[in-house]
This record gives sequence, structure tokens and C-alpha cells, in this order.
Amino acid sequence: MAYTNPNPLNVFSGPDSLSHYFDPEQNPPLPLVELPAALNPFRKDGVRIYAKMLTALPAQNVKSLPALEMLKTSSKARIAKRIVEASSGSTVLSMGVIGRALWGHEGVEAWVTNKKTRESLRVLRFFGVGISLYGGLAQQEPSDPKGIMTRLRRKAREEEEVCYLGQYDNDANWQSHYNHTAPQLALQLPSLSVLCSTIGTGGCITGTGRYLKSHLSSDIKVVGVCNVFGDPTPGPRHFPGFESSPFPWRETIDEFISVKSEDSFRMSMRLSRYGIICGPSSGEALHGLLEWLRENGTDELKRDENEEVNCVFLCADLPYQYMELYYQKLGEEEFPGIRNQCLLEVDQDPYDERWFLAPEQTVDMLVGEGGKKYDGDMLCMVPSSCACTTTRTSRTYRQQQQPFEGMFGDCSPGAVSDVSESASTIFSTASPSSSVYSVATTTSVESQHSSMGKVIDVRPRAEFVQSHLRNAVNIPLSVTKDDFYGDPQAVYERWKEMNAAFEETGVLNHQEEDDDRQTLVVCSDGDSGKMAASMLRGASKKVGKKREVFCVDGGWGVLEAWLRRRGYGDDVWDGVD
Repeated sequence: MAYTNPNPLNVFSGPDSLSHYFDPEQNPPLPLVELPAALNPFRKDGVRIYAKMLTALPAQNVKSLPALEMLKTSSKARIAKRIVEASSGSTVLSMGVIGRALWGHEGVEAWVTNKKTRESLRVLRFFGVGISLYGGLAQQEPSDPKGIMTRLRRKAREEEEVCYLGQYDNDANWQSHYNHTAPQLALQLPSLSVLCSTIGTGGCITGTGRYLKSHLSSDIKVVGVCNVFGDPTPGPRHFPGFESSPFPWRETIDEFISVKSEDSFRMSMRLSRYGIICGPSSGEALHGLLEWLRENGTDELKRDENEEVNCVFLCADLPYQYMELYYQKLGEEEFPGIRNQCLLEVDQDPYDERWFLAPEQTVDMLVGEGGKKYDGDMLCMVPSSCACTTTRTSRTYRQQQQPFEGMFGDCSPGAVSDVSESASTIFSTASPSSSVYSVATTTSVESQHSSMGKVIDVRPRAEFVQSHLRNAVNIPLSVTKDDFYGDPQAVYERWKEMNAAFEETGVLNHQEEDDDRQTLVVCSDGDSGKMAASMLRGASKKVGKKREVFCVDGGWGVLEAWLRRRGYGDDVWDGVD
């Protein structure tokens, strides 16, 4: 059987590029891949097993071919406003993609059981397929007078704008495989002995098997694999739900075998791990083939010139949309473990390098870009007797952590105000016009620059009182190791401590002023500030708000050294380095 590749470089261009891309006659044959011995327990007995990768079709599933054929042979599909199909997966997804690619059709609609996973519904919506849910039995008989397919046939008859292609009784379904899948197999493996496929609509196994038996050999065994009744795998059907199919399967399929869903998912996972990436129906096909070989042996099967038995099973779709089901069907012990699982409990909000400010960017954020004046030193550098405003927090937090202490307005000795308000009060009573989030102290803060952002300093108290940004609020955290992100346990402990301190002091609660006021976090190690910025931004996002939080990249040591070198401890900043 001669074959000439019409498109040897596999390039599709011009106004008909997508049409040619979806046309199997414009493509090389789909891959036929032999399984390694690790996946073929019968290799030592002279059995070779091949996977026919229908997942390599443009829409990456077996239904690409019938969807294309049904769309092209329908007199109504191109002009109808709505193309409806009883499908929760590959068929309607392929219709949506191909209809849009060929004609720009935007009206493909899936009628889907309300038992379908949210993950699968998201996949359909991602590909632009509309969804209408129905209740009751998920897999219904095509001929059921009260079933979804009967209702869709009636809808298409009664409504001119609706086209129902009907994959379960549309002969274009099985004929697409007769015209394309089977001739490829006959060309690739003329000594084929056994064809095995799962049965959904029955189109693939009927069309492919019918052609191979009539064009290669009537001795070819065609094995149909079904779900165990009451134990479904996505895609295939149980035999009682297929038996009434109008397709010519009775003269094509030699034997049926049923496979449990757990075995289907497990085999699919094994195949995928070896690089034969495929979904659970493909795993069901291979598991069914192996079961059939165990039960029947190979003595009576047609052999090639090397006295070997050549078997093919069809890979129908990909595993990704069923990932949730893999973990439901199979035990945790079948998946590699996750090291450092404690990190799944903490630090889940995103980080962004744009939040990590260099010293110059930090000053611009605090006192305005371009050298705006700041009436007072940016740095407060006083001895350990620093007269900072002290804010009492709850007894519980004081027992667990160092006391929360804040410094507001004038930091000079003697400017002390002993207030009892909680930190949540401090952060909630400031107005956007004040220089910091603060309560009133004995020294007015109105002289401070009105655009000054809120500064949260999470260094230990002993470090904070030695030097800090004027008007910073100290929420002291314990000392942690340098580069604590390199130690999962240190990350866990730091996040827990920070979250508890921020919750206790009310910082995590998004205040109205946070919509307008930027916040800067200062830390010792250079990394705690990154975590805090992520945490505070994430807390605001969870309540539908946006808080602009930044941190000093490298920590306080980097910022202080930069400020000192440039004289920003002086009374006036003139913007000149």
C-alpha cells in the first residue's frame, strides 16, 4: 500500500491553514508506538503491543475525526445558530474547536450531566463551549424516550436555529474512522492480529474494525472494552448501554470485556509515566487487552513472518482534565510523596519582585519622587531609652511574643504618651491626611509630611530602638536565620509567628485608608519583609480590596547604610545624593 506525504514539512499556511490542519489527509499518519517490556507482560511470548496515538490529532482526542466528519456532512451545522450535543468531553470540545476553526462558529453547546466534575466543566468553558446541565441518570440510552438525546432530537426538529449532530446514531461517526484511522493502521502494521478499543458511541471500534477485517484480514480479532456496570470510567459505556447502538458493530466486534475504573486509571497513569500520555479510557483499553490475552492465550491468533502477534490498542484522550478523579480512584501511596508538606499550610500568597524596593525607591515611596522636602530627619537614632509611644496589646499576645510597641510623631526623649488602645485601633483611626497611622500623642504629628506612607518595622525591639525610620510602627518578631527560605521549617515558623502577630495587632484587617495609603515593611533579614508584603496584600485581596505593600530589599541594614551615606539623617532632604 503506497503512501505519499502531501505535506512533508508539516507546515500549514494561507487562508485555509486551519482547514488543512484538521484534515487528516493533509497530515502524516498518527504515531504508532510499541510498548516497552515493562508495560507488556506478554513480550516474552512473542506478543508486541502498539499504542495508536489518536491523542496526536489536532484537538488531541479520538473524537476529532467524527466531529470533523459530522460537521462537514451536515447540511445544517454551518448555518445553525446553535450546535447542541449530548457530550461532556471530547466530542463537543472537538466540535467547538473545529467549528470555530473552519467557519468561525461560536454557538456550540454541550448538554452535560450535573454529576460532571467542576474541573471538566471548566475545560469545556475554556474552549468556548457553552454548557447546559441536565439531571438524572448521567449515561443515558440514546433511544430512551425520556432521555437527553431524544429531547435534543426533538429540539432540533422544532427549532430552526438548532442543529443536533447526534454522535450516537450519526453514521459519519464510524465512517470517519473507516476512512482515516483504519487505512493508517493498515499501512503502518499490515500484520496486525488484534485491535482493542474502548466503546463509547462505538464509532471508533466499528469503523476501524470493519475496514481492517475487509481490507487486511478477516482473521483479525476486534476486542471491545466496556465499563463495569455501575463503575464508570469517563468516555466508555457499559455494555447494556451500548447494545442498542445502530452502528454495524455486531459483524465487527468479536468479543467484549469489562474493566473496573480503578484499573483503568491506574493503567493510564502507568502509560503516562512511560511517555505514552493518555487518559483513563486509554488505560481501560490496554488493561482490557491484557485481560483478554490472559483469558484467551495467543495460540489461535494470526502471526507475522517472525511468528509474532501484533496487537494495537487505541489511545483516545489525555489525562489532564481527569486529574481530580485519579486522586479519588487511586490511593495516596500510588503517587510520589511531597517533601516539606508543612509549606502547603503557610506562605500561600504570591510574591512579586516589583514589591521589593531598593533604598532609593524606598525614599521615593516615603517622601515623594523628585526630592520633596521632609520636615524632620528621616532616621530616628536615639539610645535604648528611646521615648517611643508604647501601645499595649492583649495579655495573650504579650505572653507569646514581645510587646507591640509603636513610635509615632516626635521621637525625642520626653515625647511620651502612654496609650492603651490596641494596634487595630491605631491602624484604623488614622486619616489619609495624617503622616502615619497613629493615635494622637503629646506631640502633634501634623508637621510631618502628609504623603508619608505607613511603615511597619518587624525587627526585634532591641534593634528597633537603636535606629529606625521616623514614624515607624514596631511589631517585633523574633530573630530568624539568614536566608530562612532555605529551611522549610524556618519558613513555616516565621509565617506562623508573623501571621499571629499581624492578626493580634489588627494589621491583617484591611482598613479604608489602605486603599489610598502605601505601606512599607522593614525587617532585619531582608526576607521577612517579602513575606509580610505578600501576606498583607493577600489579606486585602481576600476581601476584594487592593493594598499597596512594599518591603526594603536587603533589610534595614542596607537601607540605613544608604541613608547615612547620603545624609538623609539631616533635617532637610534636598534630593541631592
